[in-house]
Amino acid sequence: MNRIEVARPVPGLRGRIRTLGGAVAALFLAVLFGGCASPVFTKHEVRWADREILFRDIAHHPRSLEGQHVVLGGLILNVTRKGFVSTISVKEFPLSKDFRPETIRPSLGVFEVRTEEPLPQDRYQAGREVEIIGKIVKPVTMKMPDGSMALVPVVMARNLHVQEPPPPPGDYLSPMMDDPDMMMPGMFGPGFFPGMMPF
Repeated sequence: MNRIEVARPVPGLRGRIRTLGGAVAALFLAVLFGGCASPVFTKHEVRWADREILFRDIAHHPRSLEGQHVVLGGLILNVTRKGFVSTISVKEFPLSKDFRPETIRPSLGVFEVRTEEPLPQDRYQAGREVEIIGKIVKPVTMKMPDGSMALVPVVMARNLHVQEPPPPPGDYLSPMMDDPDMMMPGMFGPGFFPGMMPF
């Protein structure tokens, strides 16, 4: 009579699978609801500015609108730090209802932002989205990419918000990968793969 061997479950296997499955589910929910972020500025901050003044108005009348308080946004072109004042060159894009630049829409030009606040170099980089509440000050003449000279609006920042830098690759999985047992060949058994919930 042949003896039938019954495979014994690996101790702690179900717990490991549940932990990994829960982590994957949490990551999925973070991605799913990532777009439901709150506005970048509070109502109190926005109340200081005149939202009726749009960038097209400022671009056409940069001198006559000096002293007005506005909300603008766009993509950072470059950042210049000189003494206590930093200057951010911004490619303008219209703002959404929660004050985020809608980069799929046409840009109407370029403007500069000045601030005496320290700007961390790891955050204020070219290509990042930036939003500004500030006061329109005297415009400057800037050389454009095509070689022409143009009068560019300047805003002295009162509130600044910049896009968060992306997390380093692998940050979400590193806590699980630190456990050598999680990487053992065949630990999940036939029919299992990382993140699969047992029935």
